[in-house]
Amino acid sequence: MAHKKYPRVVIIGAGFAGINAAKALAKKPVDVIIIDRTNHHLFQPLLYQVASAALSPGDIASPIRTIFRGKPNIYVEMDEVTAIDTKNQVVKLSEQDDIAFDYLIVAPGSRHSYFANPEWEQFAPGLKSLDDALKIREKVLLSFEQAEHLVGTDEATKYLTFVIVGGGPTGVEIAPMLFGEQEMPLPQS
Repeated sequence: MAHKKYPRVVIIGAGFAGINAAKALAKKPVDVIIIDRTNHHLFQPLLYQVASAALSPGDIASPIRTIFRGKPNIYVEMDEVTAIDTKNQVVKLSEQDDIAFDYLIVAPGSRHSYFANPEWEQFAPGLKSLDDALKIREKVLLSFEQAEHLVGTDEATKYLTFVIVGGGPTGVEIAPMLFGEQEMPLPQS
């Protein structure tokens, strides 16, 4: 942990916002502490390629400490923030001592939502983390394996049927990865 030499900026989250904020402060007279639950920055736009087995997780995850190698005022703590005490200007962590701050940047990232229906998650996993991508990848690859053993039977179809919920960037990008490059038919009204 950094000894306080300059004003301390604590950044919660090492996603795009947290990393860019730290980069902007790298040569400034401040001490920066980045707190993240993982020890890597994840390039989320390519998670669908990990989920579809086109890329390895290591292709889209970079160690945070490597990103800031040679930046002596940037420190990284792998931990989970449990509370923020704004009155005392302290961030409380689950595994380590509290961290005092002069300035705080809260950039914890995003999470998918099931709109008050958590039971949907077992059938429609989100795609916001490497764990999510690897779980989807495993299910997809196991389905292909099952279908391979049932080639030529009607039962093979159930292992080759995937439903994508959502037509945002992730849904649109993963569809051709699962269904091939051919045009997908539009629903008939």
